[in-house]
Amino acid sequence: MKQPYPAKTFALGELDGLSETQISEHLKLYAGYVKNTNLLLEATPEQTELIRRFGFEFNGMRLHEYYFSQFEKREGSSDTLKTAIETQYRSFDAWKSEISAMALMRGIGWVLTIVDETNGNLLNVWVSDHELGQLGGQKIVFALDVWEHAYTVDYKPTERAKYVEAFWKNLNWQAVEERYA
Repeated sequence: MKQPYPAKTFALGELDGLSETQISEHLKLYAGYVKNTNLLLEATPEQTELIRRFGFEFNGMRLHEYYFSQFEKREGSSDTLKTAIETQYRSFDAWKSEISAMALMRGIGWVLTIVDETNGNLLNVWVSDHELGQLGGQKIVFALDVWEHAYTVDYKPTERAKYVEAFWKNLNWQAVEERYA
């Protein structure tokens, strides 16, 4: 029998520009991904249409774990990721501008920074529907959820830029650095 995945808890505290209600609703959605991932673990080979959904549910679960853990408070940082970003993107602000521009594109999905483990390149990628656009086997170090559910309790659908601004205010860089280390 496959081991089920537990829903993680996150020590988020109060966030600037993201209300407790917004986060609570978003965490309920995350819990649904965990529940559906666990249900699909038990699907039989004859249930091919259900099995096809596994990547969507699993990646929805995992990407939300990356996302929420970035708001948790951590101490210390080696800044090795910032140094790599500055080397590959000319500056941290240039990287951040690229991420923000991608986040403001029309459509739903995720903006991720991944490490190509074959050569160390940091790549910013757009992922649609959780499983479309993932680059196989690459390490995710940064995740920004730009599906409407991430912000429409606090902001109108047309106010994604305000949400992205709030996201940056609450991002705990140490959590991102730990993934890169």
